[in-house]
Amino acid sequence: MTGALAHAGAINTLTAQQRHAAATGEKNIFIEAGPGTGKTTVSAQRFGVHRFAARYRHDARAVVAVSFTRAATFNLRRRVQRLWGTEALAWPHRVVTLDTIMSDLFHDLLREELVEWPDAKKLWPGGDVKLDVRDSWASCGGTSSTRSIYELGLNGKAVTFRSAFAEDYANRVPAVSILPHMRQGICTHDDVRTILEHALHRPNCAARIQARLGQQIRALVVDEVFDANELDIAILESAIAAGVAVTLVGDPWQALYLFRGAKPQVVRDFLDRNGIPTLRLTQSFRWQSEEQAELATNLRNGARVTLPIDSDDIDVAIALYWKDLWAVGGGVLPLAYHSFKGGYEEAAATLLLNHATRNILDLDATYLGDALAALNIQDRDIPRQLEPQLQGVIETLQPGTPAAIKAAYNQLVTVVGAVSARYLRPPHAAHTKRLTMLQSRLTHSGRPVPGLTTHQAKGGEWDIVGVVLSDTERSSLGVGLSVTQDTHRKIYVATTRARYRTIEVMSAPPPPSKRAAGKTAKSTTAKHIAGLT
Repeated sequence: MTGALAHAGAINTLTAQQRHAAATGEKNIFIEAGPGTGKTTVSAQRFGVHRFAARYRHDARAVVAVSFTRAATFNLRRRVQRLWGTEALAWPHRVVTLDTIMSDLFHDLLREELVEWPDAKKLWPGGDVKLDVRDSWASCGGTSSTRSIYELGLNGKAVTFRSAFAEDYANRVPAVSILPHMRQGICTHDDVRTILEHALHRPNCAARIQARLGQQIRALVVDEVFDANELDIAILESAIAAGVAVTLVGDPWQALYLFRGAKPQVVRDFLDRNGIPTLRLTQSFRWQSEEQAELATNLRNGARVTLPIDSDDIDVAIALYWKDLWAVGGGVLPLAYHSFKGGYEEAAATLLLNHATRNILDLDATYLGDALAALNIQDRDIPRQLEPQLQGVIETLQPGTPAAIKAAYNQLVTVVGAVSARYLRPPHAAHTKRLTMLQSRLTHSGRPVPGLTTHQAKGGEWDIVGVVLSDTERSSLGVGLSVTQDTHRKIYVATTRARYRTIEVMSAPPPPSKRAAGKTAKSTTAKHIAGLT
């Protein structure tokens, strides 16, 4: 299907604002798009406009769209294909993560011998340098509470790495487990970024990066630009200097990834420094009730807001932190225990949680991929293959007594041991507590709704959303939100996911005693798991 045929009629569904943003003649443009204004659609349309523009018919360079997460990239790629057809993504045109671009630039520096990996000639005797770039070190070793870290640098052309010690203990893969892999040509995307940061301070490397961008790419669409950090901005600035047409799409109110190094405040400076004009999308298609539209307007204007506390059925519960979702009660099944730290016992418990979330909610546990990597399980079909055994663990766990939880943990160790060589430690409160958390959901009398943190909910929308707030977060709403405050932006994202209504969900009262819990009737939740396996 050609781009023109695939796109026929799609333009008629756009508002005047969206048409202008997608087809503007400005070479470099920032499109500010609030919740529900069609950000992904406009990004996809902009991609297609560049891809099929007649004046570029004989330009062999790529049109590329990037985002910062695989989920966002997947959604944008799917939208491009739906609007413009599969031909839109014929090589070299593509939709990828920004990490993919970083990896390409780093490999180019290696091939040009402007940067040299240790023992490169032994690792790649044919000269075709190909690092094994991974998301994290989880697949190469377990985490432990340690000060052991490694440091990367550039000594002349040579990439250097050495062990060192951090000031504080934290859950990490120690350097002793990492450095041997690096000597074999294995690294992470964070390592690639670290070396690129060093390389950009070298005039010859910076010039090559700029030239590479100009040679390979003619148009670049950047989704969620406010999640960019200083390195991302430096690469985008190099692209503009190379003559690449750059479209930036995002919303300063939805910048969430400060923990990954994002610096939304530098984006405005970048726009001003390069004289990039702004187009705003203000018409939201998400709000399907006056109540929700008014809430969204008040939030963005910094007005005082109090969310209603109601008994309405909700479609999802959202909180800033996983622990707050577990405190709500059995009506909410969080998709993770907490942010993934990389432990093997944590990974095994995540497989069990995934069994529950898949069967009850038809959703994967948030950190399933991290869990499989930590357990060095390459086959993504393993969780499905283990369903009968994992269901057996659920049934053992259901009574919730200390003895049942210990027995379920030992059973889980056996199940995981059949597919992973990782060593799981004997039962201990630190390792069984996640099973205790999951068991608390097995006594719920109905089918729970999914629980997501703001980071996981970003980009999603539901009819009725329940938000779990701490006292501090509730107070912030009561005095008005500010776009400059990270916590305020998280609250804003959580409270703008609903089409019809956003309500506050209160934490559940303390659970009954273990003795009373042991007398609880068989749960509907547990039956859901058993019935759907």
